Amino acid sequence: VNEDMVGHKLGEFAPTRYFPGHADKKGKR
Repeated sequence: VNEDMVGHKLGEFAPTRYFPGHADKKGKR
């Protein structure tokens, strides 16, 4: 649950240009 929340928050917090798809991979990992 923590990983999911972090990924979601990171994706919304950080700009897409910063994490175009890395945020998803990091959050899922």
